[in-house]
Amino acid sequence: MLTCKEASHLASKSLDAKLTWRERFGLCLHIAMCGLCRRYVRDLKKLRAMMKAAGNSGQALVPEAVKLSEASRQRIKQALSKALHPSK
Repeated sequence: MLTCKEASHLASKSLDAKLTWRERFGLCLHIAMCGLCRRYVRDLKKLRAMMKAAGNSGQALVPEAVKLSEASRQRIKQALSKALHPSK
């Protein structure tokens, strides 16, 4: 029996590549018994369909008004750098 972590990994992998029969069987068995993973797989499929529809419509996935300014990007970059490398 797969763990939820393994099942979520296989669900994500299935969006980009064909799973082996063993992986498909394990995933199907797990989501048949796990409501949370069943919901996760359903939501992944919905999200993929929405992204595909948005891409096909020619609509920008991130509107210009939502993008960060260069100054904000730099502040975030510096904060991440400090958090990841506190000795610098």
